[in-house]
Amino acid sequence: MHKRTARISVLAAAAAALTFAVAGCGSDSEPDEAACKAAIAEEFKNVQAGKEASDDRPSDCEGIDDETGERLVQEVTQEEMKGLEDSLDTP
Repeated sequence: MHKRTARISVLAAAAAALTFAVAGCGSDSEPDEAACKAAIAEEFKNVQAGKEASDDRPSDCEGIDDETGERLVQEVTQEEMKGLEDSLDTP
């Protein structure tokens, strides 16, 4: 498997795992999208490094509704894919 294909596969698997981790019940706490997005990005990097994805919603994502959580996962995934593409295009 080519290096690029392997990295993209890891990113896709991480995004899928994060979607399930972020989806869940909301809470009554005040949601903080920036903190949630940072927690998702951290989890994403952990998965990329070979750590197992957590099945639990990040504590910083409590109060974030499912639709917003899924949007944040998509944003993180797109940012990571962009970074990956840029790193592969750099000689």
